Amino acid sequence: MPKKKRLLVILPELPAAARFLELLTPEYELLRAANEEEGLQILKQQRKTISAVLLDLDMAKQTGFSFFHTVSQNVLYAAIPVIGTLPRTPAEEDLACLDVGAADIFTPTGSAKLLLRRLSNVIRAKDSATFYEIERMLRALPSNIYLKDAEGKYIFATHYWHHLDMKGDPNWTIRGKTDPEIRKDKENAIKAYESDKIILATGEGTRYTIKIDTDNQLEFLELIKEPVRDDDGNITGIVGLINNVTEQQLLKFELERRSKTDALTGLFNRRYYREYFPTVCKPENFPIALISADCNGLKKINDTYGHLVGDEYLRMSAVLLRMVLPESASIFRMGGDEFFIVLPNTDEIAVQRFIDEMKQKSSLFQIREQKLSIAFGFSILRSETDDVKACIDAADQNMYENKNKEKQARK
Repeated sequence: MPKKKRLLVILPELPAAARFLELLTPEYELLRAANEEEGLQILKQQRKTISAVLLDLDMAKQTGFSFFHTVSQNVLYAAIPVIGTLPRTPAEEDLACLDVGAADIFTPTGSAKLLLRRLSNVIRAKDSATFYEIERMLRALPSNIYLKDAEGKYIFATHYWHHLDMKGDPNWTIRGKTDPEIRKDKENAIKAYESDKIILATGEGTRYTIKIDTDNQLEFLELIKEPVRDDDGNITGIVGLINNVTEQQLLKFELERRSKTDALTGLFNRRYYREYFPTVCKPENFPIALISADCNGLKKINDTYGHLVGDEYLRMSAVLLRMVLPESASIFRMGGDEFFIVLPNTDEIAVQRFIDEMKQKSSLFQIREQKLSIAFGFSILRSETDDVKACIDAADQNMYENKNKEKQARK
């Protein structure tokens, strides 16, 4: 059985008032107060559960309509209509209550249906006025707050985004429309609509961040959604909050990039290598070529020209690696002059071709009298059953053998 709404009743104990209240009791729970002071105490304690106040106008006039003044000036009671009641047709002096906050004046009626309808309309009107006052205040916030009905259609939104397709219509409204109907980025729109259906079905809210790239403007938006329920717990819609988190998201990406990047060369660092390597060993990536690389002559450059020139030598090495190797390659500076490269879907023939090209193009780079020289070695991971450590060691061993051969050839 639906829970009854509550009315605060400040009426004298008279037969006319009793008959009036009998018409209300089937649909409302009545909280009685003997006078305005007692009524204010009840209102203060139970304002969250009170839908309206019925106040005897003859009683109110004796205090100069102070109850109306008090309630209308207190934002805590903004959504609660105060209705004046009279056992007769109101006189001109009675109408003064409308100027100080009264929502309406009720006089005796024999029709319960008419009385209940009028009372319901007054409560709805006050709720509506309060809703639009709140909406106006919310528009001052940078966040976008919106409300949707039980079909995922917008009831209102405090802000309109640039990525909405408003057809250039100055009178365009979001009311009654779904995300797929109004958003330019259809993929995210469909995801939002499907997310809404899950919330409406399960009653569980959600929180996620989406990437928007429309009108040559990249944005990241955080969406927080919660179901709206009526007094009986039934889901009647969705309330949502959209925050523009572009600055925070870009900063997060930059911090992530720095945490896995070598500051000198811009390549991945050793720390990220430990995190990355387990993720690449998947069936679809085999065979995986592993290249071990080491700069030749770095110590001589450091001793002869200083470490700043040595740093430039390392940066040249990184440029060569990026210039020749495909985008699928992950290149790591392991420390000092040592580099390690992971090449998914690469066999012996392909990796040897890359190494030959890097050796050939290294002659294009020179610092002072020293030409760029890098020693390479490789091995192949063929499946998940291969010994990864043994394969890495084999690439290192192959690199050192080639390094020694080149060293002997220069003598």
